[in-house]
Amino acid sequence: MGRMIQDDTTRDVLDMLNKRFGPGGIMEMVELQKEFDIFSSDHPLEQSFRLIGIEPADRGERQRWYNFLGTLKDYPSDQPNVNGYKRVIQAFRQALTQSPYLPVLVSVHAMKENPQVTFAADGSAPLIYSTQSYRVLSIPTKPSQVARKELAAVAKQRRAKKAAKK
Repeated sequence: MGRMIQDDTTRDVLDMLNKRFGPGGIMEMVELQKEFDIFSSDHPLEQSFRLIGIEPADRGERQRWYNFLGTLKDYPSDQPNVNGYKRVIQAFRQALTQSPYLPVLVSVHAMKENPQVTFAADGSAPLIYSTQSYRVLSIPTKPSQVARKELAAVAKQRRAKKAAKK
């Protein structure tokens, strides 16, 4: 998330996800999934999130959010032969169709430590201030400053190669 959308937007989207799929919203999402099959291979993830209002308010950031979701197709996941994009869809589908219906905590982790989208479906109490069990979906990310520096270094190398060919 960090390389594509602003840090404030990342926090806002994570807050929206964690409220929508948290203890106060999970059963509503279970009912919506039963009625509308929101998370399935028949629907792009971007459309599923748009349908339930998980998107930044700022138009420019919204487009970057949807672009970020598309890049998840290039991320590996904790499931063999399943990319990160499909894993997110599977994770929400599983959480909303398989009892017990536990809230989902959407988190991020350092991409350099683990480049995979992961989903822990068993339920744990990941919040130190709560005993609530959650399923945990975690998405790898880089801090925006690190990602921008890496992109600048790649661009510099590309320019140097072009200059050397001339």
